[in-house]
Amino acid sequence: MKPPRLFLKIFLWFWTTLVLSALSVAVTFLFSHPVTRAQWHRHWIAGLIASALVCYLLARYLTLPVVRLRRAARELAEGNLHSRALGTNRRDELGDLVRDFNVMASRIEELVSRQRQLIYDISHELRSPLARLNVALDLARERKGADPSFDQMEHDLERLNDMITRLLTIAQLDGAAKPLAMSVVDLSELVAQVVHDAGFEARHRDVTVTLSADPACSVVGNAELLSSAIENVVRNAIHYTDVGTTVEVALKSELLTRRVTLSVRDCGPGVPDTELTRIFLPFYRTTEARDRKSGGAGLGLAIVDRVIRSHGGSTGATNRPPQGLEVRISLPSSPPDN
Repeated sequence: MKPPRLFLKIFLWFWTTLVLSALSVAVTFLFSHPVTRAQWHRHWIAGLIASALVCYLLARYLTLPVVRLRRAARELAEGNLHSRALGTNRRDELGDLVRDFNVMASRIEELVSRQRQLIYDISHELRSPLARLNVALDLARERKGADPSFDQMEHDLERLNDMITRLLTIAQLDGAAKPLAMSVVDLSELVAQVVHDAGFEARHRDVTVTLSADPACSVVGNAELLSSAIENVVRNAIHYTDVGTTVEVALKSELLTRRVTLSVRDCGPGVPDTELTRIFLPFYRTTEARDRKSGGAGLGLAIVDRVIRSHGGSTGATNRPPQGLEVRISLPSSPPDN
């Protein structure tokens, strides 16, 4: 059974103490000054109401900073680094706790901002030497002709350039320097186009991509970013599913919660259960099924998570029996008047 909340506990403690004190005083008064039953009832009810009001105000005064602190901590955990707790004007231990929390939150925001700026600066600065290396590679080919080592160098440079592009995308989404250009997006049509294009890529592995979609699933968002995120998830599933299997894409509209849910399920090796919550972190790679031999850098799903969160949505992953990974994307549906 869930214990009572702090407010209820403090309120009951205060009220019980006050009522018992008042009852003892009233009994003493009755023995020395007899009163009628009607007068007793009136005094007793008035005392109960007054004591309840006093205890309510005292309990609220003590617990309100805790409630605000919890709300701010929850917002901070959800990624809102600007969140701060109210109640810094109090001159007691609770006020000290709130002020310490705000100092901690400011320090965390500063450290994360510096980290994001560092990633952005490094990624941006690497563009110039990579461009020069590409020019040098072309000149070397003109002078020495075809050479297998040149092909390997070109492949590595392409991977570096792709990695830098993804890092810049993550830094820009995390920084949110400019608000995204939003509009009503027909998600049914967008997902159908992504699945159609991915089907061609899947043919060389004898993989089929199927789509089951509810009609008229629309969201408010940036069509380009949403398309890129969904394409990342579908291509990831195609890459890891077993040869000759099917990647199942499902789009559902949940009327009660007013959300749109997209699920992409493959028939691959899946991910260890202990690592399901970490696959959306930048550069994170699982230790077993999906290791570095796959050729990825661990940035695709990180970008997906940031794109979806910037649209007020959420991402998740689950292993499905007998085998395979299912990635879920949940987004708020567009208002009916849109």
